[in-house]
Amino acid sequence: MSHSYKSLYNFPTERLRKFYTYCYWSGGFNKDEMKKLLAQMNEYKLERGNTIQLNSKNKANTTNTTAKYISDGNTVIQKTPTASQSPNEGVRKSDVAFIYRDEKTAWIFERLNFIIESLNTQFYNFDVNGYEMMQYTVYHDYEKGKYDFHQDTIMGHALPDDMYETRKLSVTFLLSEPGVDFEGGEFQINTGEERNSESIVMKKGDVIVFPSFLIHRVKPVTKGTRKSIVVWVVGPKFR
Repeated sequence: MSHSYKSLYNFPTERLRKFYTYCYWSGGFNKDEMKKLLAQMNEYKLERGNTIQLNSKNKANTTNTTAKYISDGNTVIQKTPTASQSPNEGVRKSDVAFIYRDEKTAWIFERLNFIIESLNTQFYNFDVNGYEMMQYTVYHDYEKGKYDFHQDTIMGHALPDDMYETRKLSVTFLLSEPGVDFEGGEFQINTGEERNSESIVMKKGDVIVFPSFLIHRVKPVTKGTRKSIVVWVVGPKFR
């Protein structure tokens, strides 16, 4: 098991300090575990992926929902508002399933929780208190599956007044092997330098962690099927 990171630029977040654009962890799951994980994911019914909608004042339309968080390996239920969502095929073409923690999935949550906590403690030290349920995402070549440039959180004045929690870190866990299971589908993060975007080379089983406010995308899949798990780590609003 190994991990590495890449530092590209300084960015003011909760404090003015050096900030790592993304962190990279490889070898978090062995081959047998990956096979078991994929078999479990295939049991879930997929639905169409949605995108967040904003109103004319650039504030998210919110509704109360129940989100599931993980803390120290235990499940905690906490109510938080979330932005209204709807399909937007021009921006996103993917199928998803939301994965709750139960007896069958607890081992996945616990492993990812260890990786996330390790990287946050070493490189970000964001004030977080858990994360949302996992999202299993599938991109198909027959529709050039993609997710164009977007952010996983809403910053500044766009945050609703009654939103006390926000996504702090985003986690992408690749379940397919590039060049074998799929082609295209590169994961890119905007580096903040003249709005350039960097393609991150990932292998099956790799985990990428990055601040949720960074602009990122999945490029169109041109062949095969790209599968991944996404997790959003949450905490109090950025100060």
